[in-house]
Amino acid sequence: MTTSTAPESPTPDTSSPLVIELWTDLGCPWCYIGKHRLEQALTTAAAGQVQVVLRSFQLDQNMASTPVSVPEVFVAKHGGTAEHARRMESQMAALARAEGLPYSVDRPAANTFDVHRVLHLARAHGVATPMFSALQRGYFAGELDPFDDDALLQVAADAGVPAEETRALLSGDTYAQAVRDERAAGQALGITGVPFAVFNGTHAVAGATHVQGYAAAIAQAWGASA
Repeated sequence: MTTSTAPESPTPDTSSPLVIELWTDLGCPWCYIGKHRLEQALTTAAAGQVQVVLRSFQLDQNMASTPVSVPEVFVAKHGGTAEHARRMESQMAALARAEGLPYSVDRPAANTFDVHRVLHLARAHGVATPMFSALQRGYFAGELDPFDDDALLQVAADAGVPAEETRALLSGDTYAQAVRDERAAGQALGITGVPFAVFNGTHAVAGATHVQGYAAAIAQAWGASA
């Protein structure tokens, strides 16, 4: 597998579906921006059938389940002061808003393991992308708390996941091992951070590259399948 953000542009073979695997984590601001940029690239560069598969990659498996503020998490992990953390968040907010994305610096942060388990359930129902997109946008807009079971259940239900299935999942350990296995699979590919996109299993883009970088990777992946 090669990693590239600015490959040459071969003539793509769009007769075969393009599978894009995107490793992501809800709490990651760059995943929010990167997914948006990838979607923008798909509207301009995708000339054939595309399947986007969201893969779980929990960045902090040891984070507490009780929500705290984002600055608290930043200081605990990186040191510094809460004021410095707020400045960093303000910079991310400006970047997201420049992309047309809502972004609140006053949002909770907690362990995302249950979110990933619900993502797997949504994938089983064929609605992982719309479910995660609604959850991601609502979370970063400061409009919902994804660490509240009722809120998480409602977003999943709105996307088409039966509420009773989500409720049963949240009260048990369904998909727990699947989430761990998917993270391990990502690590086996060399993933240490997200977002990380893999195109047709042959080309990868690490980080939230610009729209043109994603578009170039799409063209290259299609060309490689020719």
